[in-house]
Amino acid sequence: MPNLKIGFYISFTKWLLLLALVAAPVAPKEIDFTRYLGDHSLDETGTETTFIGTDGEGRLIISALPNTNVTVSLNGETVAVVDQPVEGNIEFNIALLKRNTIKVEVTSPAPTAANVRVKQRSNIELNVQARVHFNTNVSSFVKAREFYGKLGFETVSGFPDTNTQAMARAIGIETPTEYDGSKGDHAGGYLLHGELIGAGGFTGGVIDLIEFTIPRDEEPPYAQVNHLGMARAAMHTTNIAKDYEYMTSIGVEFLSAPTAKADGTQFAIFKDLDGTFYELIEVDGEDDETETTHITRLGHVNINVSDLERSNAWYQMFGYEVTETLPTTESVEVARAMGFDQPFSVKGNRVTHDVDGSVLELVQWLSPYDPERAYPVPVNHLGIHRTAYSTTDIEGDVAALRAQGVEFISPITPCCSGDDSSSSIIAFYDPDGTIVELVQQPYIFHLLFKVITWFSKTF
Repeated sequence: MPNLKIGFYISFTKWLLLLALVAAPVAPKEIDFTRYLGDHSLDETGTETTFIGTDGEGRLIISALPNTNVTVSLNGETVAVVDQPVEGNIEFNIALLKRNTIKVEVTSPAPTAANVRVKQRSNIELNVQARVHFNTNVSSFVKAREFYGKLGFETVSGFPDTNTQAMARAIGIETPTEYDGSKGDHAGGYLLHGELIGAGGFTGGVIDLIEFTIPRDEEPPYAQVNHLGMARAAMHTTNIAKDYEYMTSIGVEFLSAPTAKADGTQFAIFKDLDGTFYELIEVDGEDDETETTHITRLGHVNINVSDLERSNAWYQMFGYEVTETLPTTESVEVARAMGFDQPFSVKGNRVTHDVDGSVLELVQWLSPYDPERAYPVPVNHLGIHRTAYSTTDIEGDVAALRAQGVEFISPITPCCSGDDSSSSIIAFYDPDGTIVELVQQPYIFHLLFKVITWFSKTF
């Protein structure tokens, strides 16, 4: 009996701590943003470009090839002249406004080039609590749901097949569409079918699995894992050998058999029925008998970026901090397991959210490099098209993001059941065009999430 009483008090205290955590204000963060980034040569010189900043100090950083003469003008005034050989970076202090115009002129003949970056430290305070889900669009929901079910994914919840025109516009769909309202009350909006599915229920992470009928996009997902945007997501398994054997027996296409990375991690990349890439990663855990796979939860979401330094700071706004640096290259065997004939070269890291512990893998591919931007709107392209994060103050967060120059797809929109919606949603772009959503749900959801997160980490 005394042990039960002690256990009660410990549990009660943790509940109080969770309540306090939900209600506690978010501390502002100082983030070193990249406000402008450009590569310039004699052939691409003298063009004025506008970028967003905040009133205050900034830094202009120039990295140039030998014998490159560079002049930089900011808001109509010359702020930097480089007319002698540069070793490494050369930095200038500058004053920035909320809206700035920069012009870079390279006056020396080829082979010359200059990389110009404008940085500025700024305090920002967002209220992002967790990654709600990442989305995967499929060509056939019925077939895809069967496929993911064979991997052990369960239904977490459903959602309406139709919605308002405002909700359609919120995800980049031009309205009115050809939808006639016969499947629901919102003519001119979208028509889809989907479910939230999870590995181990809600606590193992959630995929927003959707088939769009109106509008429809049959273009296949990214052909390789180095494309800018969300090229793949990870699934954690406690027995990759058994899962590889089982999954190949039911027709799952792998790029290779399980392969060891330099740190000893066993992984294998496979495709869903539409060709969306997933990375199976072996982790420690109990190897229980199962009728499907040993997948216990979703892991990191991979986001390929054009500039790691810029993206690290951008995702830091949402509560992500660098926790692991990725190797710059791997063996030929690892490269082949990722779909390449030759070893690759990258700059990358994993960033972990300071509230829910979710992980993103940010990777700047140096070789091979694919410059094509991420999937455009509307968000119906086959593949992993968007991620969603919950916030306790969507209006405050949107105002803060606008001040940092973030480009939004639509205004804040009621979601996801028409005029009776209790939640709100808004979508926007990261620096490379990858689509991100903020969702504000009722207060009780955030409390419930804290409890679920605590239980999933504790037991």
